[in-house]
Amino acid sequence: MISAWLLVLISITYISVLFVIAWAGDKHPGLYRRRLARSHIYALSLAVYFTSWTFYGAVGRATQEGLGFLPIYLGPLLVFIFGAPLLRRIIYISKRNNSTSIADFIASRYGKSQSLAAMIATFALIGSVPYIALQLKAISMGFNVLSETGPGIHISSSAPWADSAWYITLALAVFTVLFGTRHLESTEHHRGMIQAVAFESLIKLVAFVAVGLFVGYGLYGGFGDLLGRVQEADLIGTLTMDGVEAPAFITQTLVAMLAIICLPRQFHVMVVENTDHRDFEVARWAMPIYLIIASAFVLPIAAAGLLSPGGVTGNPDVLILQLPIQAGEKWLAILAFLGGGSAAAAMVIVCSVAIATMVSNEIIMPALLKFFRPGMNRRTDLSHLLLRIRRVAIFVVLLTAYGFYRMASEDYSLTAFGLLSFAAAAQFGPALVGGIIWRGVTTWARSGDWHWAS
Repeated sequence: MISAWLLVLISITYISVLFVIAWAGDKHPGLYRRRLARSHIYALSLAVYFTSWTFYGAVGRATQEGLGFLPIYLGPLLVFIFGAPLLRRIIYISKRNNSTSIADFIASRYGKSQSLAAMIATFALIGSVPYIALQLKAISMGFNVLSETGPGIHISSSAPWADSAWYITLALAVFTVLFGTRHLESTEHHRGMIQAVAFESLIKLVAFVAVGLFVGYGLYGGFGDLLGRVQEADLIGTLTMDGVEAPAFITQTLVAMLAIICLPRQFHVMVVENTDHRDFEVARWAMPIYLIIASAFVLPIAAAGLLSPGGVTGNPDVLILQLPIQAGEKWLAILAFLGGGSAAAAMVIVCSVAIATMVSNEIIMPALLKFFRPGMNRRTDLSHLLLRIRRVAIFVVLLTAYGFYRMASEDYSLTAFGLLSFAAAAQFGPALVGGIIWRGVTTWARSGDWHWAS
């Protein structure tokens, strides 16, 4: 085990590095004037899709279902390779309409319906809370596995101040408020925040690949040797198709295809944070390469876990941490912990900003203008009010997610949390894709022949 205080010190240092990177991105935006640097930062920021579910949960799922983990990688891969024209059009229309969120974008395609925008924002909020809770669970899980406290702590019975996730929640809330609501821009660009997210994307990929290479060349004499051991143990079926059900595989792939477009955080980084349409041409190929590299090491790590003495015992989601610990490679376990933390933190930061933007723009501000119009009209500048609403919304969302984590994290796996939120986001898919493909939908919606809410 690793000292809890050492992990705390490492975590504080890492969060401080993120603060510095984000601060530098806001104070010195010159990097964004260089197309090559800007396009690569943008491409890396799209890997916010690679959350703790994919970092921890994919390996855990592979030990039980083999290739059943693949849909969460395959779905976005297919979209970026074959759906690039659709993504380009979404970005183009969003910039033309100055859309600030997926709720704003879809509503603009259906006659600028405020009720539709509010409904989407509400569903996005409800669907995102379990996913944020998943990230908090992953960070706490990693800390407990590596620290001297051990993995067996009962969250629901412990006080919040004895839970590492409570402090992580507060730290992420402060970071998000400082760099996600620093100032109000019509474009909703947050250069510092995106720069930090891109850095985290590098860290989590390096960590995942490092564990994968360690499994192949540290625990075994190469991946060929590992494959031979798997064949000797008669685990080929377990790690490939035995646990795969075709209907579920296809359905989850389709849901993942919609999620890469419809998840609030994905829409925010891919569409809202896009500053130049040419940057997408780099991201179109960088994102699939990122997914392929990451997914290539899932089965080897899962195989090493199944071949380890005693096999996979306890929670399979923590296998990527347990293998280095069992081998005495504490530095690699710490790197994996930082990788999993990066995967979780990046999602929480971007998702909180996206949800707070939707809640403030589509629910709270319209309500204030409707019920308190005289007082609102007397205000000459509403920007400070809007920023305060977003800051409060960020804290409320994160604290709600922490409450959900406390109530439900012991009963559900990372995969269960992830699929729940993916399914919720996929509900926006038909309206979004239909609004793009059907060129006359805006005119039809404005004609009065059809209404979202009567």
